[in-house]
Amino acid sequence: MKFKIIRSKFIDGLKAVQNVVAGKGSLPVLQNVLLEGKGKELTLTTTDLDISIRAVVECEIVEQGVSTLPVKLLFNSISKAAEGEIEVEIDAKERASIKAGSAKFKLAGLPESDFPRLPKDEEAYAYMIPQATLREMLRKVFYAASQDDTRRTLKGVLMSFKDSKLTMVATDGRRLALIEEELEFPKDAERDIVLPSKVVQELLRSLGGEGETAVTVQKTQVSFKMGSVMIYSKLMDDVYPNYKQVIPSETKEKITVDRQLLLDALDRASVMTMDEAHSTKLIFSEGKLTVSSAASDIGEAKDEVPIKYVGETIEIIFNPTYVMDPLKAIEDDEISININNGHSPAVIRCSIPFLYVLMPLRVS
Repeated sequence: MKFKIIRSKFIDGLKAVQNVVAGKGSLPVLQNVLLEGKGKELTLTTTDLDISIRAVVECEIVEQGVSTLPVKLLFNSISKAAEGEIEVEIDAKERASIKAGSAKFKLAGLPESDFPRLPKDEEAYAYMIPQATLREMLRKVFYAASQDDTRRTLKGVLMSFKDSKLTMVATDGRRLALIEEELEFPKDAERDIVLPSKVVQELLRSLGGEGETAVTVQKTQVSFKMGSVMIYSKLMDDVYPNYKQVIPSETKEKITVDRQLLLDALDRASVMTMDEAHSTKLIFSEGKLTVSSAASDIGEAKDEVPIKYVGETIEIIFNPTYVMDPLKAIEDDEISININNGHSPAVIRCSIPFLYVLMPLRVS
């Protein structure tokens, strides 16, 4: 196998795939990138057996062929080279010779027969979603997914294709983020899938601001095609909990507040929170929100934010990070906090079809 390629294009292809490799202790070939040279294209593929990613870049194929090379070492070698044409030649013993200007590298590879086969595409309906829309929907909910390995299902993100809408949900049991987007698809394409957290992270890295994403759902896997990059992932087979029962059916009080002012106040007050008592008190009173945190024997912090609210004083305690996360994810100047009392869940809303449900803390 032999090909010539512009360094920047090679780097782009390697960047697209290098994060999807298995950890040390797994099969050595899972540390490698599969290189397939044919026509005027070089196809790069990596996998960790749960997720696979493929990228296609233009190049000059002098001698077509297939081989695998250690992806991290290959990327590091190419990234050190000067911009210009790079020549790669891989012999029958999977030994690669790389020429990049005055630099020369040699890498030992493994035969492509050792590399796992990628899932086969079956005929299935493809949902077409703008890349920017898919990225923003994932960004606005993913932080609420569980980090607890014992709650496997909650580590994923629900994608629900129903009622001409795509609904995404993430929750860790203490908070829940939900966003919706209108989407056209036939009635027989309605379904729920749960994306593993690792593929969500890869999508957030790979999705761009332009172009469409073709999302194809099959029985046990899903694929995302974004231009020259394609990501395959196994689906989680667990049933996602009924998230709708977590959302309060009604709330008595609505408080309107400047998003950035609240975020800044929470950030300042959180300086005084401790790991063993990571809590901040919010006191809603007429026209004013008081944000305070205290750490025993250390100090306290207090700040005030103007709000649009007329009603009885309500005191409620939250994990400040859990309040700040959605405020960082949305862009609205103003948000609303909908609440019943200091012991019931609060619901944060904004101008888009987004909501965030947060359970208060009980501090003795």
